[in-house]
Amino acid sequence: MTEFSTVDIVLAATLKTKGYKLVEILKNGNKGTFIFDNVNETDLRDYDLGHALVEPRSLSYEIKSLTTAARR
Repeated sequence: MTEFSTVDIVLAATLKTKGYKLVEILKNGNKGTFIFDNVNETDLRDYDLGHALVEPRSLSYEIKSLTTAARR
């Protein structure tokens, strides 16, 4: 199992919207480090280059959900 971690909440929300499994949230105050299973390098590159495509409402929902989870 290869894990990928990020503190970028928009990237984490994008990955969740694309169907990646969120394994854990490591909390640091009211922020979090989001850990995912087996993230494809192509999806990361697409995100970095601004080419990642996700449904906007789903992305918005995931951002709110992850923000709440990290602060809880």
